[in-house]
Amino acid sequence: MKIVVFGGSGFIGQKIVEKLIQNGQQVTSISRHGQAVNLTGTWIDQVEWVASDILVDNRWQKYVDQADWVIDAIGILFENRRKGLTYERFTIEPVHKITDYLQNSQQTSRLLFISANKMPFILRKYMLAKYTAEKIVLAQNRHNIIIYPGMVYDQARLYSVILAAPLNVSKQLPLLKKLTAAYIPVRRDTLADEIVKVINGGSSSYQRRR
Repeated sequence: MKIVVFGGSGFIGQKIVEKLIQNGQQVTSISRHGQAVNLTGTWIDQVEWVASDILVDNRWQKYVDQADWVIDAIGILFENRRKGLTYERFTIEPVHKITDYLQNSQQTSRLLFISANKMPFILRKYMLAKYTAEKIVLAQNRHNIIIYPGMVYDQARLYSVILAAPLNVSKQLPLLKKLTAAYIPVRRDTLADEIVKVINGGSSSYQRRR
């Protein structure tokens, strides 16, 4: 299958792209800067890396035209308004662009959007943006897929491991396990494997909010 991954050079997108290539898929990664500079492995040369800013240009559209699946892995965990990093710009606006194009061009490509299961109150605005994006995704096509991971962590991003550690410990403690169940983190590898499973027609526990 031909699969387009928006945000394929990002933290989550990189691993999704890698796993899809290992699964034998034909993958195009679309992001503002094209190929990330910190990647290693023979799989990298099998990816079509496209530099395109979905909010500024239309170069990405011809790749979506040929895709069986479109995966939206664009996103930020924390805002930095001074740098223009906002949830509106990096979560909601890209979803609008993708779904509007799929709708207006009558594409048969299926869309998979990576949302979030639940986050602590400090990330309330992050979750509100995800909720808004989910509504947009399902309004365009009720058969689109939404994935609801907990906090995604990996050694490639040390602070994610630090943030995930106390939550991983809590699931071992009976008194805290139920209270923190909705916040349980997921390894980046695990999430990517689950997404590949869904793309191949399988189902995943991450397709529903827990």
